[in-house]
Parts: sequence; structure tokens; C-alpha cells
Amino acid sequence: MEPIGHGYTVERITNPTDSLQEDLWLRLHEYSISKLGDKSLESKEFFAILVKEGDTLIAASLCYLFFKGLNLQLLWVAEDKRGQDLGTKLLKEIESEAIKLGATLIFGYSFGFQAPKFYLKLGYEEVGQIPNYPEGQNCYFLCKKLTNNSP
Repeated sequence: MEPIGHGYTVERITNPTDSLQEDLWLRLHEYSISKLGDKSLESKEFFAILVKEGDTLIAASLCYLFFKGLNLQLLWVAEDKRGQDLGTKLLKEIESEAIKLGATLIFGYSFGFQAPKFYLKLGYEEVGQIPNYPEGQNCYFLCKKLTNNSP
């Protein structure tokens, strides 16, 4: 641990436990709700949606709902299953779940070598970009406003 003054120390933890991550997100969420002053924004949920063929995972997503927005942290489809509309079907399922949970939008990012055009084709809009990250590519921030008939 490194001292940083006033008796404070800094500690780096590799692979923080689920309970530490949950505690830190809870602390930030509680602070944010206290500043926003809107109790309707308190709902939060972290979940995954998995697509399996038998016992084999062929597509999946990780999602974090907070402030009535769903952060699509990742959407993955097995390489040999791509081009079969599986990603589109999974994204529609995510959008339906988001609406059920009261989300008004979905947001996330995609690198240029991944699938930004996939999201744009399905009604997402580019709301920001980090050029040349990773080097030679761009990172695109994407968002879609949801309505009860979005998916």
C-alpha cells in the first residue's frame, strides 16, 4: 500500500470480489440518488441473458439497469453462429426486458472492429466516439430511446 498523505493509503486489488464490487456500486448509487432527489430512479439490476444450444453457450449479454437506463455492457455471439440473426434476436430480447424493467433507453459502446453498424441498423444512434482507440480503431458510444413498442 502506498501512503498518499493524511494517513491515507492506496491499495490495488486484482479481480475484486463480487461483494466489493456490489458494495462500491451501492455506495455510488446511494450518493447519486441523494443528489437526483427522484425516488423513481432507485431501481437497479444487474443481469445476463444467455442463449444456449443444449448446454453450449452460443450468445450472451451483460446488462446493468440504473436511473431508468440499461447499460448494455456486452453482447456476444459465437463466431460460428454469426450471420444467423441471433444477435438481432438477442438484442430485441434485451430491449423487451429493459422495457419491462422500466428503462427509457439503452446505451453502450462498440469498437469499430466489432459491430457499431449492427446497432445503427437496429435504431441506435452514435452519441460519442473515442478516435483511435484502440490504436487504429474507434470506440463508438451508442444509445437508443425506448418506447413500449421499440423492440
